[in-house]
Amino acid sequence: MKDKRKTLDTKCDSLDLQKIRKSQQIRERGITLIALVVTIIILLILSGVTLDIALSDNGLFKRAQEAADKYKKAQEDEEDILEELENQLDNLTSIRDAKASKYEFEKTRTLSDINGNKVVIPGKFHIASDSGITVQEGIVIEDSDGNQFVWVPVSNINGDNNASTKEVEQKKEDLIILNDGSKVEITLGRYIFKNNLNGNSELEDGTPILVQEGLKVESDEEEFKLHYISSLGKADYEENTKLERKSGEAKNLKEFIDSVEKNHGYYIARYEAGKETDDNNLVSKAGQAVWSNVTQPKASIAAREMYKDGDEEAKYVESDLVNSYAWDTAIVFIETMEDKNYANMNRAENEIKKTGCTGDEECHIFDMAGNVWEWTTENCSSNEKNEMSATCVVRGGSIDSGKFASIRHYGDDEGNYVSLRLPPTFIFKIENF
Repeated sequence: MKDKRKTLDTKCDSLDLQKIRKSQQIRERGITLIALVVTIIILLILSGVTLDIALSDNGLFKRAQEAADKYKKAQEDEEDILEELENQLDNLTSIRDAKASKYEFEKTRTLSDINGNKVVIPGKFHIASDSGITVQEGIVIEDSDGNQFVWVPVSNINGDNNASTKEVEQKKEDLIILNDGSKVEITLGRYIFKNNLNGNSELEDGTPILVQEGLKVESDEEEFKLHYISSLGKADYEENTKLERKSGEAKNLKEFIDSVEKNHGYYIARYEAGKETDDNNLVSKAGQAVWSNVTQPKASIAAREMYKDGDEEAKYVESDLVNSYAWDTAIVFIETMEDKNYANMNRAENEIKKTGCTGDEECHIFDMAGNVWEWTTENCSSNEKNEMSATCVVRGGSIDSGKFASIRHYGDDEGNYVSLRLPPTFIFKIENF
């Protein structure tokens, strides 16, 4: 009996233990459920708060959108400001402002100096930092590589002969205004210049004598049909147009003259030609070794290729070896503005110096009266030489030469001269104005 009671008690204890455990599990599940419910409630509250913060009138999303709109508006405002600034720069009208801004013009523009003279600035060029601010001082432009050129103003192409009343009035408007307010005329043409050998006592030394006006040239060949005019003013050498010349002729003389007439001026290289590398790419920069020992045909090719197809500058200008009109008129410009007898100036030294280092500077143009001779596109034939020989004209002073700025001297176009330079003259591409 006692064993049965004991067994029964054991079973009862086991049942009680199971009940206790089950009760604990139920209690634990209840607590877990309550915690879950509380967590869900808290999450819902937080979600509501978050949504309220994000979606309310002052919510995060709205503030983020406002920030994005403000940033976009700031970008648009900045672009508008930059566009307006660019428009202002591109619409500069004065040389002074253009020089101060150092702005490179996107297209060819016509500006005015402080005296009211018009100066054409080709696209992809800017006014050099050391340029004058008047035509009289010398306006210097510069490309992106640092090559520099000087503006030569021209007021009259035809000269004074056979001008109608309307043309005379127009010429008065085109006169060049100097710093003192006076007005002068510069005619594009081929000149000789009075020196002490001429024997004309009525003229001062250096006085330019117009031999041929620019518009009398009807074609490229006209340049080579003309007489070679020596410093004495005589037609020493008659051109023979039947010769098969190897020398480089003017690329398009008539187009150059038309460009000068339209723009009232042209550019000439500021310096003698230099070479920065061993290739045939010339530069017009200060402090360069002068490019010498070059034939006239090679000089002509190098001058034409200064701005090649594909170059940005080539959209607006063409370059060529200097012609007789450009050389002579540049001397007239210098004499009109600064040195009345520059034509007879000889500033030769006993050694070739680097470009811009001789001290021969007039209107910001260097070394027309010294340092090296300079090839041109002008040709001549000499009775002193073989009739079939082709000769070209070199200009300017040279070391130990005793030559002067305006002198013409012939040389075999295949001869390698000791010292030469290649000053390109610009032809503006009218269609890109």
